[in-house]
Amino acid sequence: MEIAYVVLQKLIVLCLLMGVGVHLMQRDIFTRDLTKQLSKLLTVYVVPTLFVSAFISSDFSLSRLKLLIVTILSAGFILLTRALLLHFIVPVSRPMDKYAAMFSNAGFMGVPLATAAGGMDAVFFISGFILVNQMTQWTYGLFLITKKRSSISFRSAILNPAAVGTVIGVTLFCLPFHLPTVLIDTVNTFSELNTPLATLVLGTYFYKVDLKEVFFYKPAYYTAFLRLVLTAGFSIILIWLLPIDERSVKLALTIASISPTALNAALLSQVYGGDYEYSSRLVLLTTMFSMLTIPVWMTVAGYLYL
Repeated sequence: MEIAYVVLQKLIVLCLLMGVGVHLMQRDIFTRDLTKQLSKLLTVYVVPTLFVSAFISSDFSLSRLKLLIVTILSAGFILLTRALLLHFIVPVSRPMDKYAAMFSNAGFMGVPLATAAGGMDAVFFISGFILVNQMTQWTYGLFLITKKRSSISFRSAILNPAAVGTVIGVTLFCLPFHLPTVLIDTVNTFSELNTPLATLVLGTYFYKVDLKEVFFYKPAYYTAFLRLVLTAGFSIILIWLLPIDERSVKLALTIASISPTALNAALLSQVYGGDYEYSSRLVLLTTMFSMLTIPVWMTVAGYLYL
């Protein structure tokens, strides 16, 4: 229950920050072009730096490296089983619903919650989930959006910022010496931009939204149910059954699995000709309802294994 309370407090903070993001858009301090650039700053620089910060803040041990590999393999297993489940319950004619139900916002939403609930130790391990999540989105996810195998970019899957940040972090983690304190402090300070910036940018998505379009399109509720209830609950059962004793690993996997729909659902749809408007509604709807479902699932996880 304690960890659910900590996460609930963090969710309230994130909600308030999202409200600030909406206000900044209303005051024309934030513009669409600015938020687009801030999204790029977050994705390309801040989030990867956060992973690097998590690695260089930890002392090297072979056991932690093994646990990171276990996290990556577990994330792959969770996403694979989730894809198989959705294959049978989501019609082929609704690929965006399948994408939205499968991929979580483990970066923008998951990382701040992991930081609050488990500190940099949880961020250390959630980076493994995000690595697999990003690679899968740039392959299978992109195929769902475009229905064209030619649009799948394995180069982007391997060289996406999350993967690069994780590789750099692991390399520095394995070095037999520590970086200078000044350099570590610089990396850590820059990485602290993640939570406020990510939440403010997420809040801008709610600006001038027609709530009728978000709340009165019934098929979106089914997809929200799949993302926030069915696949989240299914993932928690899998995490409970996995032969992992490390609490921080299970915490990271849990938070990443119960987060709302990934922002990439909207961003990649806009770039690659998918249904951008519908995907944006799904991001907003699942984000709003996740404020209710995340504390519930954290409470369940707390009773089962956390």
